[in-house]
Formats: sequence, C-alpha cells, structure tokens
Amino acid sequence: MKATTRYDRRMLRLMNDPRHQGVHATRARRRGLVAAHVALTAAWLAALLSVADHGWTAAAALAAVTLAWCVVTGMLNLATRGLLELRTRVLDERQLAERGRAFAIAHRAFLALQLATLLWVFLAYRGDGQVSARVLAGTVVVLLATHWLLPLWSAALIARDAPAEDD
Repeated sequence: MKATTRYDRRMLRLMNDPRHQGVHATRARRRGLVAAHVALTAAWLAALLSVADHGWTAAAALAAVTLAWCVVTGMLNLATRGLLELRTRVLDERQLAERGRAFAIAHRAFLALQLATLLWVFLAYRGDGQVSARVLAGTVVVLLATHWLLPLWSAALIARDAPAEDD
C-alpha cells in the first residue's frame, strides 16, 4: 500500500471541510444540486452543439454555463466528500463500498438510458432509415456526458445526511 501524499492529505481536508456543509447538509439540498447540475449539463451540451451555427453568442453562453457548471460540480464533490475525486488509498472501507454502490447504480441507469436511446432512434427513424450525422453526433455526445456524470449524480443522491449534533 502506498503512503498518502501531500496532495492526498490536502484534498481529504478540502473535501471534509465543515465550512461548506450547509450547502449539502440535507437530502433535499443534494437533490437540488443534482437537478441544477443536470440542467446546467443540458444547457452546456446545447450551447456546445450550437456553437457552429451561432458563433460568438453561443460561445459566450458556453463560457457562462461552464463557469456555473464547474461551481456546481465542486459542490457535488463536496456533498459526496470527494468519494469519486479522492484516490482509493485515502478512502476507508465504508467509502469504498459507497463508491462501488454509486458506480453500480450509475451503470444500471446508463444501461437503461442506452436502451431507451436505441429504441428512440429505432422508432424515430424506422420509416426512412436516414439518421442525420448531426442527430447521431448529438446523441453520442449526450450519452458520453451522461456516462461520465452519472456516477457523481448517483453518489450525491445516495449520500447520507450528516448525523445531528447532540447539544
């Protein structure tokens, strides 16, 4: 087993900083963060896919959405206490089990999403059989982004509330 590095210790302190706990202390707040992240991801993908058509306007929107997306991503990482960001060697057994559970849930959800997408493409384009390259590229980009982000979303949704402090 490798020893923890200065980077590992710094990230562990950052992810467990109690000053930020109010943002993600309850399940409702974490759900709100996940909903905001999903909406920002959809807006980011829409802006990304429209840059070619709308030029600087879409590029400015993409930059603004990217900034907001990064902030909410950081809040989600704090909500999971760095479950997916920290290296394996600094996680305890409970955290490793939670990480595995988050990946399993994300894997199952993504399989369902892939099947639904395949059914949608089949039903939408069965008549003429011509799927445009733009629709296909957009679908693949959305699937790739979802595949990348589903573990973070599922980890935030299954995270438990911090125990209440005794007075």
